[in-house]
Amino acid sequence: MSIFMHFICASLATTFFSVFWHIPKKALIPAGINGGIGWTLYKILMGITSNEIISNFLPSLLVSLISEFLARKLKQPAILFVIPGIVPLVPGLGMYNTMLNLVQGKFDLAISTGASVLFVGGSISLGVLIVTSLSKTINIYSLKRIKNHKNNI
Repeated sequence: MSIFMHFICASLATTFFSVFWHIPKKALIPAGINGGIGWTLYKILMGITSNEIISNFLPSLLVSLISEFLARKLKQPAILFVIPGIVPLVPGLGMYNTMLNLVQGKFDLAISTGASVLFVGGSISLGVLIVTSLSKTINIYSLKRIKNHKNNI
């Protein structure tokens, strides 16, 4: 499948997930595009590096950055864009295979798959955490600076 088709499919899946979570109508399309961008970057990076951790970390950073921008632009909470945006990155098949291997008694394979899923989940979480923390820090610093400026006048 072409990269463009990956983008379209991921955008649609993200939009439908957003509908399921009752995201406001004006945020549906931007949230869908955000998820499509994240998934497209993931596919590109997997083609280049074949490293699932880096290929999930960088798209989650980008999805979070776009989410912070959209939150300010559309005057909505950033979480409305972050959660749907990272949904295509979540390693659902890996979680399923981990449980399947556990049930089938293939414990060595279950541990290997489970560890991979945990590292991927951690990389996604870390990407979101870095951008969210940085954004909050910048906002707090900006508010304090404005407040100090007003007090000096």
